[in-house]
Amino acid sequence: MSSDTMRAAVKTGAETADIVDVPRPVPGRLEALVRVHACAICASDLRGWASPDIGDRDRGGWNASRPGLTGHELSGVIEAVGDGVTGTRIGESVWIDPICGCEQCPACAAKRYSLCPDAGAICGGYAEYVTTPAHMALPIPHGVSMNVASMISDMMGTPMGATRRASIETGETVAVWGLGPVGLGLVQGARIDGAATIVGVDLHANRRTLAIELGATHVVDPAAENPVAAVRALTDGRGADVVLHSVAAAEASRQAFDALRLEGRMVTVAGFPPAGGQMPKTVIGNWACYHADFPEYVDLLTDGAFRLDPYVTHTYPMADIVEAFHVRLHRPDESLKVIVEMV
Repeated sequence: MSSDTMRAAVKTGAETADIVDVPRPVPGRLEALVRVHACAICASDLRGWASPDIGDRDRGGWNASRPGLTGHELSGVIEAVGDGVTGTRIGESVWIDPICGCEQCPACAAKRYSLCPDAGAICGGYAEYVTTPAHMALPIPHGVSMNVASMISDMMGTPMGATRRASIETGETVAVWGLGPVGLGLVQGARIDGAATIVGVDLHANRRTLAIELGATHVVDPAAENPVAAVRALTDGRGADVVLHSVAAAEASRQAFDALRLEGRMVTVAGFPPAGGQMPKTVIGNWACYHADFPEYVDLLTDGAFRLDPYVTHTYPMADIVEAFHVRLHRPDESLKVIVEMV
């Protein structure tokens, strides 16, 4: 392999890929070239991975057919920078906030990139190198591993953004539907924001067990009991003050909505619950979090208030990316975060 090429995963069909040599990206103005060390598999990667469709491999952006696929939970080391970026950043260990914007609108000026009309994602991370706007490559705190750092953006930023949007008040009851990696973050965010009772709902025993470790006061197996009835039993029949929802399934969305008390707040990071007619309940969607809020969230990580290390159940080298995705997609009883290591 020459200095002008790199190794990257390229999709060859449904749930399969080859590792091939492709051109190494070159950082443009205000960009950094990052040597990827870790890329964590996100649930949002799975749909493109499982699809049999092969699209335009030269198209950038969110594209499962491009070299590096849709990998966006990234950490690594800056190896080169483009014009306008100080050379002192070369050698810096970084994680990447993947939600970027136009840099021209009021939302971008406030570092609220998820509100930008032209918001997109920095991806292609199942590869040895990616380029990124340099200001989206943030320093990894001392003592935080590359694998943990790769999860900061999605597995801490997304749930913390949702819990803050819910405006949880001290002493409230919060129900969390879905205890995958994002749902476990919702549990931790609810605890940090002062919830007194946190009820986690999930089909998988391993996830319910970890939810208790991370702050849930009660857990419910929806295959064994009616989760709406269980939440109401814990709240004297009223329902939860707040529901945080992370399951992309219509039935779960309906249950989560029904478990919410009148005048309660529901924040969804997946799924779309039906409107409640004249029922006075507030339902809010949430995507990611604001870039401007990450310093506070990273402090929670370094202080030990928010934990990401228990999420990691499997690590694989890039050569075994097919097995890595297979475990994440087909073995939910034993996997949470599966990380592909490029170094």
